[in-house]
Formats: sequence, C-alpha cells, structure tokens
Amino acid sequence: MNSRIESFIGQASSNDLRIALHYKNAAEILYKSNAYQDCIVLPTLFMIRQFLELSIKYNIRKLNEVSLSNNLIGQLHTVHDLNKIHEAFIAHYKSVKSVKSMKGIFDKNFLDNLNTLIIKISLLDFNSQGFRYSTTKTGAKIITEEETYNLKYIFDLLEGVSDFLTNLEDEFYLNN
Repeated sequence: MNSRIESFIGQASSNDLRIALHYKNAAEILYKSNAYQDCIVLPTLFMIRQFLELSIKYNIRKLNEVSLSNNLIGQLHTVHDLNKIHEAFIAHYKSVKSVKSMKGIFDKNFLDNLNTLIIKISLLDFNSQGFRYSTTKTGAKIITEEETYNLKYIFDLLEGVSDFLTNLEDEFYLNN
C-alpha cells in the first residue's frame, strides 16, 4: 500500500490529458465494483464528465496549433459548459482536418458517440454542478427524485470516444 503513502501526484498531473485519464480510470473502477448502483452513479458520472472536459480542452489546445482558430482558446480555464467546449472542439477538429487535408480519417462513429455522450451528460450537468450538488443556488432541485440513469449505455459511448480523444494528437501528427 505504499502507493497510498507516496503517490507521485506531480507525475499524475503533468498535463490535462493525464488527469483526464485518471478520472476515466477511477470511473471504470467504480463502475466495475460491486458497490450498489445508486451509490456510484453520481460520482461515476462526475468523473466521466471531468474526463470529457479535460480531454476535450487538452485536444483543443493541441488542435489550436494547426487550426488557425481562436475559438474558446482565451477562455479554456474559465469555461466549464460541456456543450460550449464540445462546439469549440468540433470547430478546431474540422479546421485541422481541412488544413491537413485529412479526409481518410474514419471518425463518424467517434463524432456521433461524442455528441451523444455530451448530450447525455449535459442533461443532468446543470452548469457543471449537477453531479456535485442537489440544488441550484436558488434552491431548485437539479435532479428529480424519479430520475434514473443507464450507466452501461454511458460506458458504451465512452468506449467509443476515449481512445480517439486520448490519441488525437498522434492521429493528426501534432507533435511533429
């Protein structure tokens, strides 16, 4: 259990993509655990949400080196709206594909899965607070008592996007 005493937190946080992958890994550990589903759903969704936000922002920064777009670049540290971040990512992504004349990337499934995952997470996200608080600042309930959620569906979508998001800079040769 030395890892509990001397965790290399500096290495674990060397960039946003690495942190994102830790959130994804933690979400998978919770999902695969035998813990009661109602106990794990909100923390798991929060970690998936964090994976999406950090990995997409990381990719926006990398894509920006080629995209010739300033879409959301000056606001990445202050914007937490997944829909807005997703829109900026798509703009940068399409621009880089065009600049690099990369028509051969088979990305329709990835883009569809990412869009669906963002929609599903955003439904309950409410200003990035839906998985952290029970009510809004005005006291309105964020998630109703009757709300249910299908984590398996979310993990199926996550599998369809995580490899692409974590390897995008290699796909576009952004390090060269």
